[in-house]
Amino acid sequence: MWDILTMVSVISSKGQIVLPKKIRQKLGIMPGMALDWIETADGLKVIKLEPAKPKVSFLEALKRFGSVPPAPRDQRPVEPVEL
Repeated sequence: MWDILTMVSVISSKGQIVLPKKIRQKLGIMPGMALDWIETADGLKVIKLEPAKPKVSFLEALKRFGSVPPAPRDQRPVEPVEL
């Protein structure tokens, strides 16, 4: 059987709410997770969205690639310019 928690939150002047700690813990909601807010005939439904797979950093992508080919500008000799 479901153990239902009921708690009250107050909306700040910026439209922010605090999700009570007991609810966050029970549902496994962590900082940075996304919640989907759906308006229903009875009120609001909030759905915890699964976190997206983390993006690979630029350096990690380079490590996977092995090496970075030189840019064309790096292959041309630099000619001195007289002022």
